[in-house]
Amino acid sequence: GPDFGYVHKEPLFEAVASLDSFGNVEVSPPVCVAGKEYPLGRILIGSSFPASAGRRMTRLVRDFLYAQRVQAPVELYSDWLAVGNVNEFVTFIPTSDKKRFRMLLASPAACYRLFREKQKEGQGEATMFKGKGTALGTDTKRVTINKVLSNDALAQQNQYVQRCIDWNRDILKKELGLLEEDIIDLPALFKLDKQGKAVPYFPNTVTMTVLARVLGIPKPFGPVAGGECCLERRIRALLEPLGLCCRFLEDVSSYHGSLGEVRCGTSVQRRPFTFKWWHFTP
Repeated sequence: GPDFGYVHKEPLFEAVASLDSFGNVEVSPPVCVAGKEYPLGRILIGSSFPASAGRRMTRLVRDFLYAQRVQAPVELYSDWLAVGNVNEFVTFIPTSDKKRFRMLLASPAACYRLFREKQKEGQGEATMFKGKGTALGTDTKRVTINKVLSNDALAQQNQYVQRCIDWNRDILKKELGLLEEDIIDLPALFKLDKQGKAVPYFPNTVTMTVLARVLGIPKPFGPVAGGECCLERRIRALLEPLGLCCRFLEDVSSYHGSLGEVRCGTSVQRRPFTFKWWHFTP
C-alpha cells in the first residue's frame, strides 16, 4: 500500500541466535548528544563484551541496522544474559516534563536495598511467589526476604549482574547524553544458569509494554508485606508521580517460565508519525 514496505534479510552462511531476536533491537526517544540531534532516537542492540568471543547479532542484520545512519546504532553488552536481549535490562517511558522521557534500568542493587529496608522494618519473613511455586518449577513455599538476603551465592551472582548493567549504564549515559536524574532503577534479581548466563529470579518488570501513559508490567510476585507486594509498591512510587499508570500483569505461566515476559508475547499497533520520517537524512 502507499508509504508501506518491508525488508527481508536471510543470512546464508551464519547461524542465527537469540541475539537476532527483535527484543534485541530497541530505539531510544529523540536525544541530543554533544550538540548532535537524533530526532528519531538511536538504535540499541545487544552484543558480546568488547574483545570477547561471545554471541553477537548476525553480521547481516547488524550491517543493515548500521546502514540506518539517522538512528546511528549503539552496541550494548547483553551476552551476560541467557536470552541476551537488551530489553531485559533497559526500556524507556514517556513523561510530560522537559526531558520527555526516563530510562529504566533493571537493578539488583535497588532490590537488595529495598529488601534490607523491609528487613529492618521487621518484615524479613514476608514471602515471595505466593501461589506460583508450581508454575515456576521450584519450591517457592518459603522464599522470604531473610532467605534471599542470607543467600551468599545469589548475592555474588547479582553483584556480577550489577557490574554488567553498570557497564551499559555508562555507555547509555554517554551515547544518549543522559544524566543520572534521567535514569530510574527498578528492583530486579537474577540467577545464573549452568552456563553462567543470567535469568530473572522473579518476573522482570523492566520488560514491560508501554502503552502511552499505561504500563503493562510483569507482576513480580515479590514479598507481601502489609497486604501488598513491596516490589509493586516501590515501582508505583517511582513511576506514578510521573503521570503513569502501572498495571501488573500475571505472566508466570505464559511467558516467564520460558525466559520471556509480557512484551515477548504482545504486539502493539503504534500510531505512525504525521511527517515522512524516511525523508530524514543523517
